[in-house]
Amino acid sequence: MRQAFPLPATIVSISFVFLSLAIGGDYGEPRVIIPAPEEPRYSHLSWPKVVTADDGAIVTAYIAGRKHVNGDGCPAISISQDGGETFSKPKILKHFDSTMPYQHGANLAMGKTDGGALVLMVMAFTDDLRNNIYGWRSEDSGKTWLPVDTTNLGENRTGSVFGHVFPVKGKGLAVCGHFRKPKGYGIWIAYSGDQGKSWGGPNTISTEKYFEPTFIYSSGRLLGLVRENAAHAYHQFESSDSGANWQFLPKVIQGDDSAVHPSPFIVVDPTNPDRLLALQTERSEKKEIYLWQADSDSLPWRRLGLVMSVPGVEDFGYPWMTCLGGNEWFLVYYAGEEDGPNSIYGLKLTIPES
Repeated sequence: MRQAFPLPATIVSISFVFLSLAIGGDYGEPRVIIPAPEEPRYSHLSWPKVVTADDGAIVTAYIAGRKHVNGDGCPAISISQDGGETFSKPKILKHFDSTMPYQHGANLAMGKTDGGALVLMVMAFTDDLRNNIYGWRSEDSGKTWLPVDTTNLGENRTGSVFGHVFPVKGKGLAVCGHFRKPKGYGIWIAYSGDQGKSWGGPNTISTEKYFEPTFIYSSGRLLGLVRENAAHAYHQFESSDSGANWQFLPKVIQGDDSAVHPSPFIVVDPTNPDRLLALQTERSEKKEIYLWQADSDSLPWRRLGLVMSVPGVEDFGYPWMTCLGGNEWFLVYYAGEEDGPNSIYGLKLTIPES
Protein backbone atom coordinates (compact mmCIF):
# COMPACT_ATOMS: atom_id res chain seq x y z
CA MET A 1 0.00 0.00 0.00
CA ARG A 2 1.38 3.38 -0.93
CA GLN A 3 2.19 5.73 1.92
CA ALA A 4 2.08 9.02 0.10
CA PHE A 5 -0.13 11.95 0.97
CA PRO A 6 -0.26 15.09 -1.19
CA LEU A 7 -0.67 18.30 0.72
CA PRO A 8 -4.21 19.69 0.84
CA ALA A 9 -5.27 21.49 -2.33
CA THR A 10 -5.89 24.65 -0.34
CA ILE A 11 -2.20 25.00 0.50
CA VAL A 12 -0.56 27.54 -1.77
CA SER A 13 3.20 27.70 -2.11
CA ILE A 14 4.81 31.11 -1.75
CA SER A 15 8.23 32.63 -2.02
CA PHE A 16 9.21 34.95 0.81
CA VAL A 17 11.68 37.65 1.71
CA PHE A 18 14.64 35.30 2.19
CA LEU A 19 14.83 34.75 -1.58
CA SER A 20 16.52 38.13 -1.95
CA LEU A 21 19.10 37.27 0.71
CA ALA A 22 20.63 34.27 -1.08
CA ILE A 23 23.96 35.40 -2.53
CA GLY A 24 25.71 33.27 -5.12
CA GLY A 25 29.43 32.54 -4.91
CA ASP A 26 31.80 31.13 -7.51
CA TYR A 27 29.29 28.84 -9.24
CA GLY A 28 26.17 30.89 -9.92
CA GLU A 29 23.07 32.23 -8.21
CA PRO A 30 20.83 29.93 -6.13
CA ARG A 31 17.06 30.22 -6.36
CA VAL A 32 14.00 28.88 -4.56
CA ILE A 33 12.96 25.58 -6.14
CA ILE A 34 10.38 24.45 -3.57
CA PRO A 35 8.74 27.45 -1.90
CA ALA A 36 7.58 27.25 1.68
CA PRO A 37 3.88 26.28 1.73
CA GLU A 38 1.56 28.89 3.16
CA GLU A 39 0.05 26.43 5.64
CA PRO A 40 2.17 26.71 8.85
CA ARG A 41 1.82 22.95 9.47
CA TYR A 42 4.11 22.27 6.48
CA SER A 43 5.88 25.59 5.93
CA HIS A 44 9.29 24.73 7.41
CA LEU A 45 11.09 22.76 4.67
CA SER A 46 14.51 21.54 5.73
CA TRP A 47 17.40 19.01 5.63
CA PRO A 48 17.10 18.03 1.93
CA LYS A 49 18.67 15.11 0.09
CA VAL A 50 18.75 14.77 -3.71
CA VAL A 51 19.45 12.02 -6.26
CA THR A 52 19.27 11.68 -10.05
CA ALA A 53 17.08 8.77 -11.13
CA ASP A 54 18.01 6.58 -14.08
CA ASP A 55 15.42 8.32 -16.28
CA GLY A 56 16.98 11.73 -15.52
CA ALA A 57 14.41 12.87 -12.96
CA ILE A 58 15.85 14.84 -10.04
CA VAL A 59 14.27 13.60 -6.82
CA THR A 60 14.66 15.57 -3.61
CA ALA A 61 13.53 14.49 -0.16
CA TYR A 62 13.21 16.79 2.83
CA ILE A 63 11.28 17.43 6.02
CA ALA A 64 8.10 19.54 6.01
CA GLY A 65 6.99 20.78 9.42
CA ARG A 66 6.47 23.84 11.61
CA LYS A 67 10.00 24.69 12.81
CA HIS A 68 13.60 23.51 13.10
CA VAL A 69 13.17 20.95 15.89
CA ASN A 70 10.15 19.42 17.62
CA GLY A 71 8.03 20.81 14.83
CA ASP A 72 5.91 17.84 13.67
CA GLY A 73 8.31 17.32 10.74
CA CYS A 74 7.16 14.93 8.00
CA PRO A 75 9.28 13.34 5.23
CA ALA A 76 8.28 14.74 1.84
CA ILE A 77 9.25 14.30 -1.82
CA SER A 78 9.40 16.65 -4.82
CA ILE A 79 10.42 15.66 -8.35
CA SER A 80 11.78 17.59 -11.33
CA GLN A 81 11.32 16.20 -14.84
CA ASP A 82 13.01 19.15 -16.57
CA GLY A 83 16.54 19.19 -15.23
CA GLY A 84 15.77 21.14 -12.07
CA GLU A 85 13.84 24.02 -13.64
CA THR A 86 10.61 23.12 -11.83
CA PHE A 87 9.72 20.74 -9.00
CA SER A 88 6.44 19.16 -7.96
CA LYS A 89 4.67 20.28 -4.80
CA PRO A 90 5.56 18.44 -1.58
CA LYS A 91 4.19 14.90 -1.25
CA ILE A 92 4.16 13.68 2.35
CA LEU A 93 5.24 10.06 2.84
CA LYS A 94 4.40 9.78 6.53
CA HIS A 95 2.91 12.13 9.12
CA PHE A 96 4.32 12.77 12.57
CA ASP A 97 2.84 15.02 15.24
CA SER A 98 2.57 15.48 19.00
CA THR A 99 -0.27 12.94 19.29
CA MET A 100 1.92 10.05 18.07
CA PRO A 101 4.51 7.85 19.80
CA TYR A 102 7.16 9.31 17.48
CA GLN A 103 6.30 12.98 17.23
CA HIS A 104 8.87 14.42 14.84
CA GLY A 105 10.72 13.40 11.68
CA ALA A 106 14.19 14.81 11.11
CA ASN A 107 17.41 13.64 9.40
CA LEU A 108 17.25 11.63 6.19
CA ALA A 109 19.41 9.33 4.08
CA MET A 110 18.82 8.71 0.38
CA GLY A 111 20.42 6.81 -2.48
CA LYS A 112 20.04 4.50 -5.44
CA THR A 113 20.53 0.76 -5.88
CA ASP A 114 22.57 -0.79 -8.68
CA GLY A 115 19.26 -1.62 -10.35
CA GLY A 116 18.04 1.98 -10.24
CA ALA A 117 15.57 1.79 -7.36
CA LEU A 118 15.56 4.75 -4.97
CA VAL A 119 15.80 4.17 -1.22
CA LEU A 120 14.86 6.78 1.39
CA MET A 121 15.24 6.50 5.16
CA VAL A 122 14.20 8.96 7.88
CA MET A 123 14.60 9.21 11.64
CA ALA A 124 11.63 9.83 13.91
CA PHE A 125 11.83 10.71 17.59
CA THR A 126 10.17 12.08 20.68
CA ASP A 127 12.74 14.22 22.50
CA ASP A 128 15.33 11.92 24.15
CA LEU A 129 12.71 9.38 25.17
CA ARG A 130 12.55 7.18 22.07
CA ASN A 131 13.44 7.03 18.41
CA ASN A 132 12.83 4.98 15.30
CA ILE A 133 13.89 4.76 11.65
CA TYR A 134 11.47 4.35 8.76
CA GLY A 135 12.28 3.60 5.13
CA TRP A 136 10.74 3.48 1.66
CA ARG A 137 11.72 2.24 -1.77
CA SER A 138 10.67 3.50 -5.22
CA GLU A 139 11.02 1.67 -8.52
CA ASP A 140 9.49 4.44 -10.66
CA SER A 141 11.88 7.36 -10.09
CA GLY A 142 10.16 8.62 -6.97
CA LYS A 143 6.55 8.67 -8.15
CA THR A 144 5.38 5.96 -5.74
CA TRP A 145 6.99 4.56 -2.60
CA LEU A 146 6.60 1.33 -0.64
CA PRO A 147 7.77 0.88 2.97
CA VAL A 148 10.80 -1.27 3.75
CA ASP A 149 11.67 -3.31 6.84
CA THR A 150 13.79 -1.25 9.26
CA THR A 151 12.90 -3.24 12.37
CA ASN A 152 16.54 -3.97 13.18
CA LEU A 153 17.33 -0.23 13.21
CA GLY A 154 14.27 1.04 15.05
CA GLU A 155 12.80 1.31 18.52
CA ASN A 156 15.81 2.86 20.29
CA ARG A 157 18.33 0.59 18.55
CA THR A 158 20.00 3.51 16.74
CA GLY A 159 18.73 7.09 16.59
CA SER A 160 19.44 9.26 13.57
CA VAL A 161 20.01 8.10 10.01
CA PHE A 162 21.93 10.44 7.72
CA GLY A 163 23.69 10.79 4.37
CA HIS A 164 23.86 8.41 1.44
CA VAL A 165 22.29 5.04 0.90
CA PHE A 166 25.15 3.53 -1.11
CA PRO A 167 26.42 0.23 -2.57
CA VAL A 168 29.39 -1.52 -0.92
CA LYS A 169 31.15 -4.36 -2.74
CA GLY A 170 30.40 -7.67 -1.09
CA LYS A 171 27.96 -6.14 1.41
CA GLY A 172 25.02 -4.83 -0.59
CA LEU A 173 23.61 -1.43 0.31
CA ALA A 174 24.86 0.54 3.30
CA VAL A 175 23.53 3.41 5.37
CA CYS A 176 24.97 5.28 8.35
CA GLY A 177 23.74 7.34 11.25
CA HIS A 178 24.52 8.46 14.77
CA PHE A 179 23.20 6.97 18.00
CA ARG A 180 20.81 9.05 20.08
CA LYS A 181 19.55 8.88 23.62
CA PRO A 182 18.52 6.63 25.25
CA LYS A 183 21.04 4.47 23.33
CA GLY A 184 23.98 6.86 23.78
CA TYR A 185 26.51 8.42 21.41
CA GLY A 186 28.50 7.20 18.44
CA ILE A 187 28.42 6.40 14.72
CA TRP A 188 26.90 3.27 13.16
CA ILE A 189 26.66 1.56 9.76
CA ALA A 190 24.09 -1.01 8.63
CA TYR A 191 23.67 -3.16 5.52
CA SER A 192 20.92 -4.49 3.28
CA GLY A 193 21.44 -7.64 1.24
CA ASP A 194 18.21 -7.29 -0.76
CA GLN A 195 18.53 -3.90 -2.41
CA GLY A 196 17.11 -1.93 0.49
CA LYS A 197 13.96 -3.98 1.12
CA SER A 198 15.14 -4.98 4.59
CA TRP A 199 18.02 -3.93 6.82
CA GLY A 200 20.32 -5.61 9.32
CA GLY A 201 21.26 -4.20 12.68
CA PRO A 202 23.78 -1.43 13.35
CA ASN A 203 27.55 -1.99 13.47
CA THR A 204 29.39 0.53 15.63
CA ILE A 205 32.10 2.65 13.98
CA SER A 206 32.75 4.94 16.95
CA THR A 207 31.35 5.59 20.43
CA GLU A 208 32.52 9.22 20.47
CA LYS A 209 30.10 12.16 20.44
CA TYR A 210 30.03 12.62 16.66
CA PHE A 211 27.01 13.35 14.48
CA GLU A 212 25.61 13.23 10.92
CA PRO A 213 27.97 10.73 9.25
CA THR A 214 28.24 10.96 5.48
CA PHE A 215 29.91 7.83 4.12
CA ILE A 216 30.72 6.49 0.65
CA TYR A 217 32.51 3.49 -0.88
CA SER A 218 35.49 4.48 -3.02
CA SER A 219 38.44 2.50 -4.46
CA GLY A 220 37.77 -0.53 -2.28
CA ARG A 221 37.39 1.33 1.00
CA LEU A 222 34.73 2.89 3.16
CA LEU A 223 35.28 6.61 3.69
CA GLY A 224 33.23 9.15 5.59
CA LEU A 225 33.04 12.54 7.25
CA VAL A 226 31.42 13.20 10.63
CA ARG A 227 30.52 16.36 12.52
CA GLU A 228 31.85 17.23 15.97
CA ASN A 229 30.42 20.41 17.44
CA ALA A 230 33.22 20.93 19.97
CA ALA A 231 35.91 20.71 17.26
CA HIS A 232 34.19 23.12 14.85
CA ALA A 233 35.31 20.77 12.07
CA TYR A 234 34.67 17.58 10.13
CA HIS A 235 36.61 14.43 11.05
CA GLN A 236 37.24 11.54 8.68
CA PHE A 237 36.96 7.76 9.06
CA GLU A 238 38.44 5.21 6.63
CA SER A 239 38.31 1.41 6.45
CA SER A 240 40.05 -0.83 3.91
CA ASP A 241 38.72 -4.09 5.37
CA SER A 242 34.95 -3.68 5.01
CA GLY A 243 34.58 -1.93 8.34
CA ALA A 244 36.48 -4.41 10.54
CA ASN A 245 38.95 -1.66 11.47
CA TRP A 246 38.77 2.10 11.13
CA GLN A 247 41.39 4.82 10.78
CA PHE A 248 40.46 8.18 12.31
CA LEU A 249 41.74 11.47 10.87
CA PRO A 250 40.78 14.55 12.91
CA LYS A 251 39.78 17.94 11.53
CA VAL A 252 40.33 17.17 7.85
CA ILE A 253 37.98 20.03 6.90
CA GLN A 254 37.94 23.16 9.05
CA GLY A 255 37.28 26.79 8.26
CA ASP A 256 36.19 29.39 10.78
CA ASP A 257 37.11 27.78 14.10
CA SER A 258 34.32 29.64 15.87
CA ALA A 259 31.56 28.52 13.49
CA VAL A 260 29.24 25.56 13.84
CA HIS A 261 29.83 23.04 11.02
CA PRO A 262 26.72 20.88 10.54
CA SER A 263 25.86 18.29 7.91
CA PRO A 264 29.02 17.16 6.09
CA PHE A 265 28.66 16.00 2.49
CA ILE A 266 31.05 13.80 0.51
CA VAL A 267 30.73 12.16 -2.90
CA VAL A 268 32.86 10.42 -5.53
CA ASP A 269 32.95 12.31 -8.81
CA PRO A 270 31.47 9.76 -11.28
CA THR A 271 33.37 11.32 -14.17
CA ASN A 272 36.66 10.99 -12.26
CA PRO A 273 36.52 8.27 -9.55
CA ASP A 274 39.90 9.44 -8.23
CA ARG A 275 38.35 12.76 -7.16
CA LEU A 276 36.31 13.28 -4.00
CA LEU A 277 34.10 16.32 -3.49
CA ALA A 278 32.80 17.69 -0.21
CA LEU A 279 30.51 20.49 0.93
CA GLN A 280 31.18 22.43 4.13
CA THR A 281 28.55 24.51 5.91
CA GLU A 282 29.67 27.29 8.25
CA ARG A 283 27.07 28.67 10.59
CA SER A 284 28.58 31.94 11.72
CA GLU A 285 27.44 35.49 11.08
CA LYS A 286 28.47 35.00 7.43
CA LYS A 287 26.50 31.74 6.95
CA GLU A 288 28.39 30.21 4.01
CA ILE A 289 28.71 26.95 2.07
CA TYR A 290 32.04 25.94 0.48
CA LEU A 291 33.08 23.28 -2.03
CA TRP A 292 36.15 21.13 -1.25
CA GLN A 293 38.13 18.53 -3.19
CA ALA A 294 40.59 15.72 -2.44
CA ASP A 295 42.29 12.98 -4.44
CA SER A 296 40.94 9.63 -3.31
CA ASP A 297 44.42 8.24 -2.60
CA SER A 298 46.18 11.35 -1.30
CA LEU A 299 44.59 13.73 1.14
CA PRO A 300 44.52 16.54 2.35
CA TRP A 301 41.35 18.25 1.32
CA ARG A 302 41.59 21.67 -0.33
CA ARG A 303 38.91 24.31 -0.73
CA LEU A 304 37.79 25.00 -4.31
CA GLY A 305 35.40 27.90 -3.85
CA LEU A 306 32.42 29.58 -2.23
CA VAL A 307 29.07 28.12 -3.25
CA MET A 308 26.78 30.64 -1.59
CA SER A 309 26.08 32.75 1.49
CA VAL A 310 22.86 33.69 3.24
CA PRO A 311 23.58 36.56 5.63
CA GLY A 312 20.73 37.55 7.89
CA VAL A 313 18.67 34.35 7.94
CA GLU A 314 17.92 32.44 11.12
CA ASP A 315 18.21 28.89 9.77
CA PHE A 316 20.00 27.44 6.75
CA GLY A 317 22.29 24.74 5.42
CA TYR A 318 22.35 20.97 4.83
CA PRO A 319 23.57 21.18 1.22
CA TRP A 320 23.45 18.04 -0.92
CA MET A 321 24.48 17.45 -4.54
CA THR A 322 23.77 15.01 -7.35
CA CYS A 323 25.61 14.66 -10.65
CA LEU A 324 23.54 15.38 -13.75
CA GLY A 325 26.21 14.07 -16.12
CA GLY A 326 29.68 15.22 -17.07
CA ASN A 327 30.72 18.20 -14.95
CA GLU A 328 27.14 19.35 -14.29
CA TRP A 329 25.72 19.04 -10.78
CA PHE A 330 22.55 20.04 -8.98
CA LEU A 331 22.78 21.28 -5.39
CA VAL A 332 20.00 21.79 -2.84
CA TYR A 333 19.91 23.40 0.61
CA TYR A 334 17.37 25.20 2.78
CA ALA A 335 17.12 28.70 4.25
CA GLY A 336 14.59 30.71 6.20
CA GLU A 337 13.24 31.07 9.72
CA GLU A 338 14.09 28.81 12.64
CA ASP A 339 10.47 28.79 13.79
CA GLY A 340 8.46 29.44 10.64
CA PRO A 341 8.74 29.33 6.84
CA ASN A 342 11.74 27.78 5.11
CA SER A 343 12.18 27.14 1.40
CA ILE A 344 14.35 24.62 -0.45
CA TYR A 345 16.88 26.34 -2.72
CA GLY A 346 18.62 24.89 -5.76
CA LEU A 347 21.68 25.65 -7.85
CA LYS A 348 22.85 24.07 -11.08
CA LEU A 349 26.62 24.31 -11.11
CA THR A 350 29.56 23.25 -13.23
CA ILE A 351 32.56 21.82 -11.40
CA PRO A 352 35.55 21.92 -13.76
CA GLU A 353 37.81 18.90 -14.03
CA SER A 354 40.83 19.12 -11.77
